[in-house]
Amino acid sequence: MSKLAVVMEVIWIILALICIGFGIYSTLKVGFSQSYMFFILSVVAVLMFVLRRHKRKQLTSNQNS
Repeated sequence: MSKLAVVMEVIWIILALICIGFGIYSTLKVGFSQSYMFFILSVVAVLMFVLRRHKRKQLTSNQNS
């Protein structure tokens, strides 16, 4: 189960990086008014990464105790 949790964390951080990249590209091409959603999605992806990482570490420390 721990390997699956790590894979999900990696997926969330990659999604965040992709959204930031698309957001910057879109901002340069069409402006911030049409690309702000990419930045919102990147913040959500980073929050999900942090939440999943915290939960995984909490579960592994409980299993080791």
